[in-house]
Amino acid sequence: MRVKPCSPPALLLLLLAAGNTFLATAFFIPDRPSTNATARRSLFFPSTFDEADQRFQISPPHQFIQAGPNDHRGPCPGLNSLANHGFISRSGVDTFLNIIKASNQVYRMGVTASAAAAVLGLFGGNLLDPTLPISIGEPPDNVGLTGILGGILAPPSGLTNTHNQFECDASLTRCDLYICNDSHTLQPKYLQPLLDLYAADSNITNSVAIVSKHHANRIADSIANNGLFFFGPVQMIVGAFTALQAPSLFANYSAEHPEGIMSVEGLMSIYGATRHPDGTLTWTRGSERIPDIYYRRPGALLYQWDLPVLLPQLLEMWALYPETLSLGGNLGQPNTFFPLDLGAFTHGAYSLDDLRQPDGLNLICFAYQLVQILFPSLLGNVNDLLATVLTEVGQLTNGVLGTFVCPRTMGSVDMSVLDKYPGWVKSKTKKGIL
Repeated sequence: MRVKPCSPPALLLLLLAAGNTFLATAFFIPDRPSTNATARRSLFFPSTFDEADQRFQISPPHQFIQAGPNDHRGPCPGLNSLANHGFISRSGVDTFLNIIKASNQVYRMGVTASAAAAVLGLFGGNLLDPTLPISIGEPPDNVGLTGILGGILAPPSGLTNTHNQFECDASLTRCDLYICNDSHTLQPKYLQPLLDLYAADSNITNSVAIVSKHHANRIADSIANNGLFFFGPVQMIVGAFTALQAPSLFANYSAEHPEGIMSVEGLMSIYGATRHPDGTLTWTRGSERIPDIYYRRPGALLYQWDLPVLLPQLLEMWALYPETLSLGGNLGQPNTFFPLDLGAFTHGAYSLDDLRQPDGLNLICFAYQLVQILFPSLLGNVNDLLATVLTEVGQLTNGVLGTFVCPRTMGSVDMSVLDKYPGWVKSKTKKGIL
């Protein structure tokens, strides 16, 4: 299957929305070492702390209320906590726009990053409703054939049923779908090793390295135990993106640690885990909560968690643990990992070594062009609606990347290259193209 790009879609604005000045920072990567955490902090954090801006008060109507049995909760602890505090609907079903706004308001997730994540969530959403409602968990109640998955009318699935789209294998804390038949329930056996890494080395400069090591360990575990493990280009980007949220969005950016610090207690709170006297961990559905004392990231665009901050973190992860860039999958049995021929997939435009270049330019161009190629054909006429919604967020500016041109052009991708991976074929048959 050869997928070609459509006319420039509104969705492309997700990568361009912040304007020339903002996105130019994303390409200032060559002058800073991708693994130099101190240099990264000095670039993206102010020397002063703003108590009024960053101290986030959790008070009525946003007090914590544990989710009830009829509330929807799913694989994303950040979204679950937003619902448990009422920043999005406590039912767990809310609109595309409200989810973007709440992610930015509470966690200072940049509009480009939060909109991109929300777009992936649309694979489980209702695309025929003009507000684009998304269930953050189970399929929403009382709906007919009003969702679109891979262009086929079907009931909205919710984020619990978006395997290899919004959710993928080797999650930090969730089981692989085809191992447990459940990829949305937190597994203490996966959270505990992450907590152990933080407890052993709480140095703030190592936070990205810590979560990257856990991500690499989870990939190795999936390869060893999941015969249907699949880690394609979209899954690789989604997996790294979600892993890096832990040290970036859930950390405390206090006066003592303006560059952010993640504690074991903070992780347990946001993941909804409880430690018992005997040392064991348990998790209760719908118990994710924002810590009582929480200082969010600074509010200025440069300091929000978006492309300029995310790209160096991705490069750091892939430089320290190259296995987190292991495109490919198992061939039906554990430990049968077969690398993806990225050259064949991109018709010669990119190789895996190209994506690993330390300046990051090939990486962002690959992701940029992949979005252009894949999403328009999947979301179709939703693009105009997305443009309206994103404009309402108030973050679109004039001058969209202007003269920036990628040095390589990926005009199409060959999706048939992925058909050798049983895990991809199974999820494609069930859910659609990504």
